[in-house]
This record gives sequence, C-alpha cells and structure tokens, in this order.
Amino acid sequence: MHSKKTSPIRRMTPYLVTVGVGFSMATGAVAAQDTQEEPAESEIPAPTIDTDGDGTMDAWDRSGDGQPDAWDTDGDGKPDLLDDDGDGKPD
Repeated sequence: MHSKKTSPIRRMTPYLVTVGVGFSMATGAVAAQDTQEEPAESEIPAPTIDTDGDGTMDAWDRSGDGQPDAWDTDGDGKPDLLDDDGDGKPD
C-alpha cells in the first residue's frame, strides 16, 4: 500500500496561491482607486502677460500668438474681458 504523505508546503500551495491572488487583486483595486481623480472644475491657468506693466500678470494669450486676448480686470484670477475679434483689445 502507498501512504499518501505529502509535505506541508505542497498541501498548503493551493491556499497560498489563493491568498496571494486575493492580496494582489485588493492591492490593484486600491491602486486603481488612488489613480482615479474626480474631474476638477475647468481650471483657468494663471495669467501669462503683464499688459499694464505693474509687475502683476493680468492677461492670457489663449490663441498663442503672443498677444493678450483675455484680461483679468478685477484681480480674481478669472478672465473678465475677452478679445473675441482678434484686434488685441478687450471687447
């Protein structure tokens, strides 16, 4: 007769694999959750042009042509006056 003697490691292998897979799935779920961010409100970048020469940036170059086309007249960080016709002056 054969005796079925197996090593404890061999008997525990299925359980160890199951536990390992469970931990890796849990870690992956946490990592995926950490990388997902809530969509932020449309953030307006900081102004890039100092139109009045006071040392404070107060206009944006949205079109990329080197000319200001949006101005922050009240200093709240949001464009107030826009140049929609492209003449380089607020409309």
